[in-house]
Amino acid sequence: MTPAVEVRGLRAAYGAAVVLEGVSFALPPGGLAVLLGPNGAGKSTLLHCLTGLHRPAAGEVRLFGRDPAALPAAERARLVAVVPQELFAPLPFTVGEIVRMGRTASLPRWGRAGAEDRRAADQAMAYMDVLELRDRPFDALSGGERQRVALAMALAREPRLVLLDEPTSHLDINHRFEILQLLDRLHRERGLTVLLTSHDLDLAARFGERLLLLDRGRLEAEGPPRDVLDPDRLRRVYRCDLRVEFDAAGIPVVRPPLPLPGAQGSTRLPVHVIAGGGSGGEALRRLAVAGHPVTCGVLNEGDHDARTAAALGLPCALERPFSPIGAAALGEARRLLDGAAAVVLCDTAFGPGNLANLDLALEARRRGLPVWVHAADIAPRDFTPDGDARGRQAELMAAGARPWSTVDALLQELAKPA
Repeated sequence: MTPAVEVRGLRAAYGAAVVLEGVSFALPPGGLAVLLGPNGAGKSTLLHCLTGLHRPAAGEVRLFGRDPAALPAAERARLVAVVPQELFAPLPFTVGEIVRMGRTASLPRWGRAGAEDRRAADQAMAYMDVLELRDRPFDALSGGERQRVALAMALAREPRLVLLDEPTSHLDINHRFEILQLLDRLHRERGLTVLLTSHDLDLAARFGERLLLLDRGRLEAEGPPRDVLDPDRLRRVYRCDLRVEFDAAGIPVVRPPLPLPGAQGSTRLPVHVIAGGGSGGEALRRLAVAGHPVTCGVLNEGDHDARTAAALGLPCALERPFSPIGAAALGEARRLLDGAAAVVLCDTAFGPGNLANLDLALEARRRGLPVWVHAADIAPRDFTPDGDARGRQAELMAAGARPWSTVDALLQELAKPA
């Protein structure tokens, strides 16, 4: 059986920026799959490649065995319908006119819509609960109503494949479930193939027969929800701590950790962060959002973490660009450290110029402050001539420093009573 969607070794780029690399998968006719992944993972670009709107740099895309970019526009429009995240109407069309535009590809050249076209449009509007809005101007609708009109226009086309980019993002919970139930019904009863993107892991697990999980342009996992929604995998992909439970029907349910880091009533310790080269960006942001008083340094002026700290309004000990840590900057870092109740050491690189930051962490630990050390192997980041950074970190761990790997886990530990 020819797959409805087949992707082999797909590579997509915008100029020199590679967005997708080595993506391969296939969907059978009549299947329903959900494409998951964090922002920037490449979900929308993948849909653009499937419709022929973006030409792959390498690899192949086939829809029912054919190259979508090589199909005549009218034939491609009859084969596949696309529902974007936002639908805009440049002219003051009514809802009914917008939905009937979905039938354009089915009309002969210079032909007019007939009874069958009106039936398909009315049925699509009824399914999407916008039939009573058919005489309303499209630009007078709410975001959720526009989304349902966009879906109605796609369904009016009666395609073999429908691609939906975040179709439930603007919808209330009632219409969100109704639309997914409708898509599920159409794919079962009519053999409609459905591929949609979503950020809602729970809805994806409930309605998706198969899940495709993208991470930084690569296909991290594909398969049934129970296989794809593995907690360790989700932590890596979404860079946060998540729990996966199962409801009475055995469907995965994704939950944040409890209690939520930074929740009301939790302890907010003053934290000094030792970072550099962008290694501390997420920790600085998340600690500040959680309400911890945060300081950092020593950092070189212009360093990515220094810019993040400045944007967040965090006190920071600074040294001149490309300069080793001097006495003045080190003294300022010690002053900031005096007000801290904990120290967080990120997975930054160390050389002779910033080795003093590790000495600061050792001083803090010897004074009895809790020190959290990133669990990533320091060896590839140790650029000191004699492995001094490795030696300092080994001393830290021997003195009772504790490892951390994700910011969520770190926030959980910092929220615990001393």
